[in-house]
Amino acid sequence: MNKTWIRRLKPEDVDTVAALNTLAFGGAEEAAIVRRLHADHDSLLSLVAHRHDEMVGHIEFFRILIGGKPSAVGLGPMSVLPELHGRGIGSSLVRMGLLVMAGRGESIVFVLGHPEFYPKFGFSAELAKPFKAPWSGPAFMANAINPGAPVEGELTYPAAFG
Repeated sequence: MNKTWIRRLKPEDVDTVAALNTLAFGGAEEAAIVRRLHADHDSLLSLVAHRHDEMVGHIEFFRILIGGKPSAVGLGPMSVLPELHGRGIGSSLVRMGLLVMAGRGESIVFVLGHPEFYPKFGFSAELAKPFKAPWSGPAFMANAINPGAPVEGELTYPAAFG
């Protein structure tokens, strides 16, 4: 039986997470984002999924400013080993991360991701439309995870996103 478990990222995991992101995305851009988020202390939550002794998935949550105030959270990158896609690892990471963010009192989470994947967790491109951001379109989505979420404003992302 292949049991998967999720835990918080430890500082010594960053190289392994970077390698996982590079493999999952086919390039080093996402790995560089994760490294920079951690180096700049912009990471709010970083979770990793394991099967046996192997790290098989990762998800990152970071602070986003709305109108200059720390009012939102970003999700990403999120990666799973390519050979394990479709086995629920990514879904488990998203659910766990959103649960932690909601428990911390965060109100809205943004993601730039697959429009077929993220809506099942409550993400909506329609909810993201009123926000001014570096991205737009069906892949840019928001999820109001607690009452009182902002409904518009200008988003500022951490320096890791260029």
